[in-house]
Amino acid sequence: MRQPVFRLSVQPFRNIPPVKAEAGTSTCACCGLPVSGVSFSWRGTDTRICQVCNLLQSLNRPTIDREALLIWCPELDQRQVSALTAHAHLALYRACGRKLSAWEKSVTVLAEGREPGMLPPAGVAAAQTLRTLFSRSDEAFRRLQSSAPSHVSIAMQIADTSRQDVEDGLDFLLDNLKLLPLGRLYDGPDDIYPDILEARLRLLPTNS
Repeated sequence: MRQPVFRLSVQPFRNIPPVKAEAGTSTCACCGLPVSGVSFSWRGTDTRICQVCNLLQSLNRPTIDREALLIWCPELDQRQVSALTAHAHLALYRACGRKLSAWEKSVTVLAEGREPGMLPPAGVAAAQTLRTLFSRSDEAFRRLQSSAPSHVSIAMQIADTSRQDVEDGLDFLLDNLKLLPLGRLYDGPDDIYPDILEARLRLLPTNS
């Protein structure tokens, strides 16, 4: 079966209802991590993705710019970016002793281009992965004058796709732009990303 191509969705925002994962657990077709409780349909197909990867088709949700960043990363596909980020977040969370405040501080300072302080080896590798991914937002900003998903999504939605050169330009952007989750995911006022971290740790083998 042909694998779906996970590219940014530039459709107007709409709520995509979650579906209970079969037998309580499934695997996200995008990042490959286990999904506990709920999953989402990728563009109305039978392909299931997790809550974090669902941001790809929710670029205009009110909190998207607090939850994700656009990076220019032609050498990786979205699956790779999503998987690298998810595993780095988990490794950093473990390195912080599963202390949420320490993990949030580390993720925040890395996003700002600063050093997170002393970390064990596994945490150092995770921090370097995130630092490298974050650095690619500079190129996205240089090309588009923004790395905010909401700004770029709106611009794409109003582009005149009746012109072939505009259509080709959008395809080029969608091939090279990737969405980088920041370690936050809001359900109303509540950040549920910490719950996702804990759920993934319970479902993954201890050496993952």
